Amino acid sequence: MRKAKIPDVVVRRLPLYLRAVEDFDRREHVIVSSKELGDFTGLTSAQVRKDLTLFGEFGKQGIGYDVKFLRTQLRDILRLSTDVHIGLVGFGNLGQALVHYHVDARSRPRTRFSVSPDRLRIVAAFDVDPDKIGRVYAGVPIFHIDELAEKAQEYGLKIMVNAVPAEHAQEVVDHAVRAGIRAILNFAPVTLTVPDTVKLHSADLTLELQSLAYYAE
Repeated sequence: MRKAKIPDVVVRRLPLYLRAVEDFDRREHVIVSSKELGDFTGLTSAQVRKDLTLFGEFGKQGIGYDVKFLRTQLRDILRLSTDVHIGLVGFGNLGQALVHYHVDARSRPRTRFSVSPDRLRIVAAFDVDPDKIGRVYAGVPIFHIDELAEKAQEYGLKIMVNAVPAEHAQEVVDHAVRAGIRAILNFAPVTLTVPDTVKLHSADLTLELQSLAYYAE
């Protein structure tokens, strides 16, 4: 089935399944059931089976899923079987924190709640501050934003993280789109417009905190 026909909500659940099977693999499980995957991810076993069936027949009824095989298949589906190079625009406090988190996640011991960072690599950052441009921070070189198109090709950037203030976010995203980036993670608290050929995910920390304030008695 073509990727375009897979609902985005299902694609967003795939990393949860990958996290689950990697945990079962670390605990040397050979077979995992849809119920066990559902218990780990907070989903029903029926939902697990329905989601995975969209990508192929990975399990056997009454037996379950081969852990190593399913792990390999999920990583292939998510294109994590090879390195995925990420660019970061905006090297302020948030940008630096993201690089630190990325580096730390790659080096810390894996646990039940770890992400799978081994193939996700922030390899280049971009900014307009002359005091930052030309530096290498935690192994990540920093370039001027005007070099984005050139460096996107040179470094093989597949994903762009947008960590600039809201007033500059659309301009930066437009720049990334022109550079050929087709997947963007946006941290700016603003609604952005991208072509249909580009997938944009936004992580609005302000909205999340404001909604949590309702419960913080």
